[in-house]
Amino acid sequence: MGSSRASSTWASVLRSGLRLSLAQRGTSSGWRVSDLRGRTRLTVDVAGSRHQVLLPFEWTQDQADVIRETVLAIHSAHLDGKPLDRAISAALASEEQASPEAAGPIDWPALVERFKARKLSSGAIKPQTWDNAYKRRMSELLAVLAGKTPPTNPRELLEAVTARWADQPGSRGRQMQVQQTAALLRWGVDHEVLAPEWAPPLDLDPFVGRKREAKAITTPLEVMHILELVEAITDPRWRFAFQLLAAYGLRPEELQHLEVRDSRLWCNYCKNTSRGQTKPRPLRLLPCDDWAEDWKLVERFKTQLLPPMRPGYGAEDLGLHMRRRRRWQDLRREYEAAGEKLVLYSARHGYAHRAHLICELPPKVAAAAMGHSVETHLAAYSKWCGDDVVDDAFERAAARLAR
Repeated sequence: MGSSRASSTWASVLRSGLRLSLAQRGTSSGWRVSDLRGRTRLTVDVAGSRHQVLLPFEWTQDQADVIRETVLAIHSAHLDGKPLDRAISAALASEEQASPEAAGPIDWPALVERFKARKLSSGAIKPQTWDNAYKRRMSELLAVLAGKTPPTNPRELLEAVTARWADQPGSRGRQMQVQQTAALLRWGVDHEVLAPEWAPPLDLDPFVGRKREAKAITTPLEVMHILELVEAITDPRWRFAFQLLAAYGLRPEELQHLEVRDSRLWCNYCKNTSRGQTKPRPLRLLPCDDWAEDWKLVERFKTQLLPPMRPGYGAEDLGLHMRRRRRWQDLRREYEAAGEKLVLYSARHGYAHRAHLICELPPKVAAAAMGHSVETHLAAYSKWCGDDVVDDAFERAAARLAR
């Protein structure tokens, strides 16, 4: 708890000092820094668009000064008329972050060996895991880099190492190759073995691709089972997290992006998708969910602590806690026996299901409440629309018209 508070304090000082310096230069908003898995992310909103870049600095207190000075240097170069990407490159070059080792030809086999040694010595993975999961993918990477025209930047490298999966977008093998290649590059930049321009893109989805076959949609979680699970969670922090998830149909990661505005609960999570970026939204309980009203979530949010979850790993951390609950295990078996699948997203699917079947909300309205596009909503949730659902909807419509 103490180290977390200390981390929050220096980061707050960094952000407030940066805001003041930028304000003195005439820029009151649009520039901010944040933590992304231990590294520094710079987000810049200019001309109606958002730009994000990973800076080659760890998100630690001893790096606060260099983070601040680099951002101010980028801002100055941008004010002088340089496009943002060139302003970033110029500022990083002036900081001379690349080590002498990174300035010459890159010894990729040696880099892989150092990466392996650090992974094993830190206890992050076991030797067997390296042999079974990493070794062949690092061999693929080295084979590409040893070719006649080796890649000269991270995007070219990611495209090259996934070439053999060109007809298998979204496959597990392609996903692992992209993730482990990006991990090697990220480690190399973090440890100043590679120059900053070798940092992998934040968004790896375009390189992984999407499976062409339709994904099996998971099962909506029934209200009865929501209430049973709430009773089964003994830790009040995790119970509160699950209540928020089920009542508002949240993505697990969104639990870390909530705030109260004007007596309403808002979600500030912005997700980048192929259809654009989601926007902050107010959260709404469904009119049919009187059980959720009894939880008084907005009032409790002001004082009730949420459990510790790692940024970017909300689904993994909450999922681990739920898998340890006996009632969750039993329900998963019950759903599987019925040919269905129970996962954390089942709570979100349950919200959509009730929005349509009980509340009869139009897809456009339900999609807005859940924070995604109508296209995404229809693609995902129309798969539950069987003949029984259609018949029920027609009967309801007939009853309304008769009235």
